[in-house]
Amino acid sequence: MTLAQDPGRLPKPKVIGRIIGSELRGARHRLALRLGLKRLHDVLPEDWQAPDSALATEARGYAEELCSPMLVAHSERTYCFGALLAVRDGLKLDKELLYLGCILHDLGLSETHKDDPGSFEWVGAGLARTFCLNKGLAESKADLVHDAIALHSSVGVVHKCAPELAFVHFGAGLDLLGSRLEDVPKTDLSAILERYSRDNFCSEFGSCLHHQAASKPGSHIAGPVGIGFVDRLRDRLD
Repeated sequence: MTLAQDPGRLPKPKVIGRIIGSELRGARHRLALRLGLKRLHDVLPEDWQAPDSALATEARGYAEELCSPMLVAHSERTYCFGALLAVRDGLKLDKELLYLGCILHDLGLSETHKDDPGSFEWVGAGLARTFCLNKGLAESKADLVHDAIALHSSVGVVHKCAPELAFVHFGAGLDLLGSRLEDVPKTDLSAILERYSRDNFCSEFGSCLHHQAASKPGSHIAGPVGIGFVDRLRDRLD
């Protein structure tokens, strides 16, 4: 497997085109549901509970060691939302790999690594892959974790990938922008937000992204930040 490479900052027209494409896919999804052409599957709380494997527990500890509580809570919500949406879509996936991709996906925004060279997604992907290999995860699976993290902000690309990659992106998109929020049962939403608070999330996370764009203007996230992505972050999910 060839690991995803850091493309750096994309041209503004390409960034805008990918965002428009994503919004059109979302509109088609909602229309298909209204017309009865698509249905959502039922979800149970255990469907979005974090796996309790030794590797998942160690990954959580690694994230807590490096990242702020805000980033860890966001990463946990990313998993909960990603796993829930996968079930709603009737998809089967490796929950441990999804969890690894989610809980480790923002290592590149941590205080220790935020100024490492390269786009933060690829910085974090490299750290996560090394962690997984050191813990004995098969190289093929560590590579999937790498790409799930490297591509999690790659609108218009990662939705075509394996579900263990795509639903890191979808889970983060729901937590950041409210994407597919209407597909989340209210009881599950309340339980997730009670467990992993979003207090001050948007202001703190927005500051992280502004720092990336300012300190690394050639990075991948600098493109979306430059067209106002941070202004679209949702303070509330309800």
